[in-house]
Amino acid sequence: MYRVEKEHWWFVSRNAILLNYISSRLPLTRTSRVLDVGCGTGAMLEQFSQRYNAFGLDFSQQAIDFCRQRGLTNLYVGSLDAFPPDQTFDLITMFDVVEHVEDHEGLLKEAHRRLAPNGHMLIAVPAYQWLWSKHDEVLHHKRRYTRTTLRPVVERAGFQVKHLTHFNTLLFPVAVLRRIVGRITGSNTADDLEVPSPVVNGILGGIFRLEKPVVSSITLPFGLSLLCLAEKR
Repeated sequence: MYRVEKEHWWFVSRNAILLNYISSRLPLTRTSRVLDVGCGTGAMLEQFSQRYNAFGLDFSQQAIDFCRQRGLTNLYVGSLDAFPPDQTFDLITMFDVVEHVEDHEGLLKEAHRRLAPNGHMLIAVPAYQWLWSKHDEVLHHKRRYTRTTLRPVVERAGFQVKHLTHFNTLLFPVAVLRRIVGRITGSNTADDLEVPSPVVNGILGGIFRLEKPVVSSITLPFGLSLLCLAEKR
């Protein structure tokens, strides 16, 4: 992840879309406290640190060590329920994290407790269980989501959903075709994390980034991922 997430079209474009989404929909400032749960090796946290008072949390010590190699601070190892109880945040993000957790509702409830009054949570998860592939198994996913399965989990955790949309919509037909061909031929592999050739990487990234100005303003009806913005009630 550390090797590819600043090059791979999916990481680079997704992060650009999410950063634009946050700046478009939330009135955060340089002093706003933002916690990135499941920060991984820190590419997104590095972007947050340039804009907000950012903190990173990950269960993996190795991931946190990679964050430190990026010069990042305010780093914590462990789970959200073990985070210092006196710290609250204006925004908690979980990007491709919730699908890894067995008790996803419990995780969101813990995020609710860690938010300041009127604080927000922003989560991104993979969409559609029928798109399950070897990629999900390699990444230790527990499930994929639809709008109708994600919303009640978020609401039961105490949040009011402000916006729930799909994204990575333009490349959705390509991904579906690839899954179908993989199942027919038995070549369903987990090579999604390898950086493709520069030409392919540029084309896919350019297509994905076309969604950047629209994801924050409309509700896309389908896509490879779901994005949910919720406010602490």
